[in-house]
Amino acid sequence: MQSFYPQGFISIIIVCLVVLCLAGFQRKSNRILQLVKRGVIGFVAIVLLNRVFVYFSIPLFVGVNVWTVLTGAFLGIPGICLLFAIGWI
Repeated sequence: MQSFYPQGFISIIIVCLVVLCLAGFQRKSNRILQLVKRGVIGFVAIVLLNRVFVYFSIPLFVGVNVWTVLTGAFLGIPGICLLFAIGWI
């Protein structure tokens, strides 16, 4: 039987932890990238809908700021609809 080498055991644990951390960072960066992408799409949707409503002389306007972009990023299309519904009231 071979004897127990603590340095080899610790090395295996460190390599496993590095692999797990890299996998976690990849998932986290993917989520952040999706959030940014949805935020940009939400921004464009708000601007386009504002222009469409101005074109058709509908008195409905949603300002573009950090909070409205974050609402579009986190909630997506329902969030944008909610912003315009709040603006309608």
